[in-house]
Amino acid sequence: MGINFRQEFPNSGRALELCHVVITASSLETQNLNPRDPNHIRKGGLISTWDFIGFTDIQEGISHTWEPYGSIQGRLSELVATGKADFGKTFDSLKSAYKAGKTGQVASILNHGDTSSAKYKVDTPLVYTGSQRRQISFTFVLQTYKDEYADVLEPIHEFRKLSCAGIEGKTIDVIDWPAIFSVRTEPQGFVNISDAALTDVQVTWGAGAHYGGMGNPRRAELTVTFLDLRPLYKSSWSQGGGGVVSVGEYE
Repeated sequence: MGINFRQEFPNSGRALELCHVVITASSLETQNLNPRDPNHIRKGGLISTWDFIGFTDIQEGISHTWEPYGSIQGRLSELVATGKADFGKTFDSLKSAYKAGKTGQVASILNHGDTSSAKYKVDTPLVYTGSQRRQISFTFVLQTYKDEYADVLEPIHEFRKLSCAGIEGKTIDVIDWPAIFSVRTEPQGFVNISDAALTDVQVTWGAGAHYGGMGNPRRAELTVTFLDLRPLYKSSWSQGGGGVVSVGEYE
């Protein structure tokens, strides 16, 4: 077991209206090749947990890809346009060469040639081809309440460590996977992602970081970015409140 971090500050235990961000890290055992399968990801044991009180920012992004339709008809249209352009270029070159031959000047080729053969344009329909996995970033402020190491440095260090792969006890070409994370908000679950990768950890050490009994930082701003490992569909979103929900089965 890694750590069981629970953020605290004066009177936080009696404040019932606070929003908590609960993050857990588990080991990754296997993944199959069908991300729609509810058992696509098999987790091992629980490694660490974090319970943050509030956040300064949440940044969430989803993006979708629409591309030109690559049908047979569309490609035939492109071939027709390409053929027209190539024929036009050839005709222009022959015409220019003929005129240049009469004058004997290479400059005549440049003077008599033009770009009229490049005017052809084929418009193909744009079709939906896929969605990127959703990404969400949280920014937390950590500061010393009881112990500068346990309150500030240790939770950050655990994120940094578990975002990386491991080589302990393995051969030179085998690794241990990075941890798999779940992220949810409480009591209102407007964020609820069951399987995510920790893709980015950014730390800004605050002023006064050189103080402290053991020389540890006493304040830091932490930004962690998670990438949902599940595909994004309409059924990925809850009906009540529009919250972010990772579902186990897709309709």
